[in-house]
Amino acid sequence: MSGTKIKITVKLIGPFVNQLGFSEKTMEFPAGATVESVLSSLPLDPKRPRIVTRNGQAVATGEKLNDGDRLAVSPLYSGG
Repeated sequence: MSGTKIKITVKLIGPFVNQLGFSEKTMEFPAGATVESVLSSLPLDPKRPRIVTRNGQAVATGEKLNDGDRLAVSPLYSGG
């Protein structure tokens, strides 16, 4: 199935919206794409701590994604 693409919806939260210029976007990636490959395609500082969820659940960066998955990317917040 070489050449197969999957569609992933990327939802940005907080200052990432202004930094990247969108709040939600559906993007195409090669089948077998991982959370890390999606994150590395975004112009985000890799050193900045962030929380990533897939379909509302915590996800590890090495996990493979499926067509139609939704990733939410949020900076880490602290304080109160």
